[in-house]
Amino acid sequence: MLRSNGVSENEIRELFEVEKPLSRLMVTKDSRIVLLDPERLEVKMQPIHRAVYVLFLCHPEGIRFKELPDYREELASIYLSMKLSTEAQHRVEKTIDNVTNQINHSMIEKCARIKEMFLKVMDAECARNYTINGARGEAKRITLDRSLVVWEKESPPNE
Repeated sequence: MLRSNGVSENEIRELFEVEKPLSRLMVTKDSRIVLLDPERLEVKMQPIHRAVYVLFLCHPEGIRFKELPDYREELASIYLSMKLSTEAQHRVEKTIDNVTNQINHSMIEKCARIKEMFLKVMDAECARNYTINGARGEAKRITLDRSLVVWEKESPPNE
């Protein structure tokens, strides 16, 4: 009946969908990303993806991709803190250089991979709160309310 009266599919869906409460997100001491509610569920990511995610969590105002070089040292610090292997320093430096280089698309690829990991554990509507989003040329950010973020460490890495 609603469709026949010209109501869009999105409006119909909004009428009948029950909004799901968002899970708290914990960043563990070893920088793993864990959803706490309703049960603990790790969002598995490679170390560089976790480092990028933690960087964006630490900057609720967002980061413009063209300003990534300004965040190079902070990202390197986060990334190095989670590297348990004795990986060659030059490989770590090369990875950080690639991610913070605004000319290549490494950061776009990292954000897409992070989104993919969240979509493995939740629906797209919910995941948009946890992933790195933003319009082209604008600051990219994680919109999750920071009161839902739990740091197992004493404080976020940039404090």
